[in-house]
Amino acid sequence: MDTATKIFNKFKDGTLPWLELDMNFSPYIDSNEFINVDKHYVAHRETESHIGWSSCCLHGLGIDKTQVAKEYGYDDELNAPYDWTELAKVTPAVKMFWDKFPAERYSRIRFMKLKSYGKIDWHNDHPGHELPEDLCDYLIPINVAVQHPALCYMEVKDHGLVPFGHGKVFLINILKDHQVINNSNVDRIHMIAQAHIGNQREQFNELLDRSIKKYGISIWCTEQKTQYSFYSWK
Repeated sequence: MDTATKIFNKFKDGTLPWLELDMNFSPYIDSNEFINVDKHYVAHRETESHIGWSSCCLHGLGIDKTQVAKEYGYDDELNAPYDWTELAKVTPAVKMFWDKFPAERYSRIRFMKLKSYGKIDWHNDHPGHELPEDLCDYLIPINVAVQHPALCYMEVKDHGLVPFGHGKVFLINILKDHQVINNSNVDRIHMIAQAHIGNQREQFNELLDRSIKKYGISIWCTEQKTQYSFYSWK
């Protein structure tokens, strides 16, 4: 059983809330590129419980088509006609990061903004159908902190706060309930990608193994109601 399979099993049984990846987005942050993006944000799930949340697509069905494919008449999330949007032309450094990530292809790659004093209430992003057996057949959620203010936090229920910081990259278990609160006077900007690993499985496993060795992995023990950290995984 490879590392990707082990990770996915822990996602599905709820014992793994996140995994920090050995990648750094900071060299790809060009303020001019994010100025180009700013005018394209559209409201995302704006409700009484989700306040100040907006997004736009770098890769998807269109810049302003930020929801799942079925919202636009497509039945198959994996095989909808996703492609780079016009934003890719004005954000070449950002696109370069995703070109280098070990994934065969993507569905959505979105810029996600949470306004100052905004909030994203408790929710999960379970797809609503039976999950595949293999992580590499799943659209893996990758979360990149572009601008993460000190008074902003993401909490995964029963596990605490995700240790985000500028430029950090995480796999987040969005099958579990989570919330985001921005208590600062600065907008929070992240990028979220749904990646299909496909033929990049070997390279993706190398990234996972390297990340666990560097940052460790925290597994929740239900019986003892505590988390244990490991720096290797046999």
